Amino acid sequence: METTNAQQNIQNLLNRKLLEYRSVNPNFSMRALAKKIGLQPSATNEILKGQRRVSRKIAERISVNLLLDPTERAELLSSFPLKLERNKQAIASREVEMSTVKLNSLQFQTISDSLHYNILSLMKTKDFVSDIDWMAMRLGVKSYKIRKAIEVLVELDFVLVSKSGEFKRSTGKLNTTDDVLNLSIQKSHLEDMEIAKEKLLSVAVNQRDFTSFTLPVDPALLGKAKEIIRKAQDDIAALMEEGNATEVYKTSTYLYPITNLQ
Repeated sequence: METTNAQQNIQNLLNRKLLEYRSVNPNFSMRALAKKIGLQPSATNEILKGQRRVSRKIAERISVNLLLDPTERAELLSSFPLKLERNKQAIASREVEMSTVKLNSLQFQTISDSLHYNILSLMKTKDFVSDIDWMAMRLGVKSYKIRKAIEVLVELDFVLVSKSGEFKRSTGKLNTTDDVLNLSIQKSHLEDMEIAKEKLLSVAVNQRDFTSFTLPVDPALLGKAKEIIRKAQDDIAALMEEGNATEVYKTSTYLYPITNLQ
């Protein structure tokens, strides 16, 4: 049976998330939270008030639906102990899994927060300056966010720092095959959609491109369609890198600037 501490943790998590969502959208309701975590409004309300116990299975569902990073997920589920393992091999496997939480959390942050990609792309522009405040100005974010993102990129060996303090991209790659990191990709796509809405309204039409079309589809051909999309993305990337890059853009079937245009 789960401990009282586990129930308090899940209650605190949901109340904290509700406040976070309301800080962005004052109209965000408890019912909206219930929909997000995949529970009935009545059950969610009872959990928020500490009137309903939550099983580990439900806690796992909540952690997935809220797109918690590996550290948050591990901390939450640690208070919902699994049944005793039957053999030493299974126990050892769990210990190895827990030892990778920190790395997975860093990878999750990098994949789910587009700021990291924006910084890496900015480093390839011809006038790049290895200065936190300059990067913050160009990307339109606070300096402390740039500093934190750089720390993550350095720890993952995506960015190297010279003795003189110059930042340089490395050739490291992320492994996104496990399900935890797949959650970070979902989170990244959701963030992209929010940014795209803002850019559609704030960027002049001659400096961005938003296109879409509706068509009949044979599901058997989706694989081929994806190949064409990937090929187009590679062609666009190759084309844009031929010139003297000065800005950072993102394309997700729409194309818009990430940097504050000069």
